[in-house]
Amino acid sequence: MNPRTLTLATALSVALAGTTALAQAAQRDENALFGGEDDKPAQADTPGEAPTTGRPSDDEVFGEDPAPSADADASNTGDATERQPPLTSAPPEPGDRDSQALSGPETRSAFDSEEAVDDPLKIGGQFYLRGFAAATEGTSFGDTSFSAPTLVDGYFDARPMDRLRGFVVGRLSYDPTVATQTGTTTNNTPSNPRVLLDQAWLRFDIARTVFLTVGKQHVKWGTGQIWNPTDFLSPQRRNPLAFVDLRTGVSMLKVHVPWEATGWNFYGIAVMDDLGTDAGALLDNTGGVPRAGASDPVNRLSRIGGALRAEVVLGPAELGASAVAQRGRKPRFGLDFSSALGPIDVYGELGIKKGTERPLYRIPEGTTFEEILQDTSLVEAYVPSGLTPQVTTGANYSFAYGDSDIAVLGVEYFYNSTGYTSSFGYPYLIAQQAFQPLYLGRHYGAAYLFLDRPGSLERTSFNFFTLSNLSDKSYISRINVTHRALSYLTVEGYGAVHYGHKGGEFRLGFSVPDTVINGQPVQGFKLAAPTFELGAGLRISI
Repeated sequence: MNPRTLTLATALSVALAGTTALAQAAQRDENALFGGEDDKPAQADTPGEAPTTGRPSDDEVFGEDPAPSADADASNTGDATERQPPLTSAPPEPGDRDSQALSGPETRSAFDSEEAVDDPLKIGGQFYLRGFAAATEGTSFGDTSFSAPTLVDGYFDARPMDRLRGFVVGRLSYDPTVATQTGTTTNNTPSNPRVLLDQAWLRFDIARTVFLTVGKQHVKWGTGQIWNPTDFLSPQRRNPLAFVDLRTGVSMLKVHVPWEATGWNFYGIAVMDDLGTDAGALLDNTGGVPRAGASDPVNRLSRIGGALRAEVVLGPAELGASAVAQRGRKPRFGLDFSSALGPIDVYGELGIKKGTERPLYRIPEGTTFEEILQDTSLVEAYVPSGLTPQVTTGANYSFAYGDSDIAVLGVEYFYNSTGYTSSFGYPYLIAQQAFQPLYLGRHYGAAYLFLDRPGSLERTSFNFFTLSNLSDKSYISRINVTHRALSYLTVEGYGAVHYGHKGGEFRLGFSVPDTVINGQPVQGFKLAAPTFELGAGLRISI
């Protein structure tokens, strides 16, 4: 086989394996473990504030357990929290945002009294076992792919005084179904087992007015549940099909100035990681490893990125405006909102920049991948010259259907101006490492129904949802089940089916026949379309 063609075939197989992992990664974190690290308006986090409504939180809707803290707001009206928090986040505390983490337990301030705090160090973590199988067309039961990744997170939470805190999270990932290897191979296959640093930050305040967090941390912007075009402060896209967010934190200096009288918040951030999200793909399910794309090290002062954000409360609505700039990357701007319209909660966000980081491709309609291999000049690479907006909008409605049973019905739509309107060019995009799941098509839609512990099932919740690439007419529907078996043990399960247009994003399958390139015969290959997945998980948190 020609070396050039072998490289294309290898790229295809690696990228497609990652695409299948998109549907396989189906386990969800529990927010009750340690709480979220994302930013929320200070007004919404008043210590001891009781929930104002009986609807489940967004974390519960998407498979999380609510954090048992006094500031757990039961409504998502105006709540910009992440529905899929990192696997291990900082333990929650009452108080507003960053000061929430600074306040700590009821202890005497060493800044004021110079006395030590009792028991300043907490140690904990989470043990997460998963297993899932993915069936494809024409594949026998015995040849069905199977994986069983294990994640272990451990944290150290140091609070020597009530205005100083340090937090470190390390992660070990291992999959017995993957060949054991150390280091990183030449084709960028991650090591197995693998050790990662998820978070390592120090937090303190200046005169209880300005709050600073320095180090590797999680910051999530935007209000979208499935698609987050304004989530600028992460090099990888979030995988909404996963039970947990496997992305690791980003190194930054975050300065937070709350205006508590109005509930407004202002942020200034210096970023020491590459924020090239256009090149970042969704994560695989082995422990937070990007499947495609590359990042440039930030090892010069000129490469340090900057970000600004303001969050304001106007009546029932919460509005956010953000901007990010970094040398070598195009500036990005974002707007987001959330509000209540009677019994319906609505939200939306707009991310915008000029052009794209990576080129797009024009492929003549009806051109086959075989023809492209024989004549690559058929494909035109280009970068849009104008603005390239991405827009998410959605709504959800909570209603009672029994004496004490609550359901949440929601929909979401995503418009991607740089997306493709059909699927015939997908094989070429995969070969160019330009296949970005859930950010590939022009139009997307989602709908979900959440049942919170219905009837006598006081420990079990159900979530039914469908994702659709409206441009290529492919779909995936899934049911997630979360059951609290014991105080520290959560059992998860899911089943998913793929349907719609064969060759579309959610039913990706195609074949390349034998061909001849530069006078050399090249053997064809076939990718079987996925049909369904089944998965289960066990989580122990301490």
